[in-house]
Amino acid sequence: MYSVATDGPGVLVIFDVPDPSAAPAISGLTVAAGTLQNVKLTRLFTQDEIKQVRQNAAKLRSSYTPPGS
Repeated sequence: MYSVATDGPGVLVIFDVPDPSAAPAISGLTVAAGTLQNVKLTRLFTQDEIKQVRQNAAKLRSSYTPPGS
């Protein structure tokens, strides 16, 4: 478990799950049970996933036209 300074008491928990849909299920269960509150989920990506995202963005870049252009 890691701690982080926040506006008031807080904690940062990093956990690894084999299925990405498990994290929101775990979070939702703990919030519904009243164990945690004010929960924010942030998915962390592996370097391989980031590489794939960048490759996809490069492919899409030529077909994207910003609004007003």
